Amino acid sequence: MEIKVQNKIQDSQIVFTSDFGECIATWADDEDPDPGRKYTVEVTIPNKITFEDLFESDEKHCLLESEEDLVHIVGKLEDYEEDGFAVLRLEESIICFDSVFDEQIEQLHGKFIDLFVPKIELTSVGI
Repeated sequence: MEIKVQNKIQDSQIVFTSDFGECIATWADDEDPDPGRKYTVEVTIPNKITFEDLFESDEKHCLLESEEDLVHIVGKLEDYEEDGFAVLRLEESIICFDSVFDEQIEQLHGKFIDLFVPKIELTSVGI
């Protein structure tokens, strides 16, 4: 995913914009990002997701934004495996996450979902 760093707010927390909105994330690289610079990043959800963290979305477009103390992600659940590994598609980008396997999540395969997580982490892939 391509992002543009807006500024650093504390420790390794940054504000960034993407095609999907403005968001706050933890910058997981050793070197601090430069404000105003664009980066290609991998987005990681460090928490294990449960069915209570997501639901079918009324939105039919992708979204990545901060809301109060949570990160709100809307994307299409593209893949869901029996071990709980999932792939969420945001247009040309993907976000992979681990979950506690749940047949209710499996039933959302191919649909847009709303996902609310405490944080996301970004790692530059240097492309």
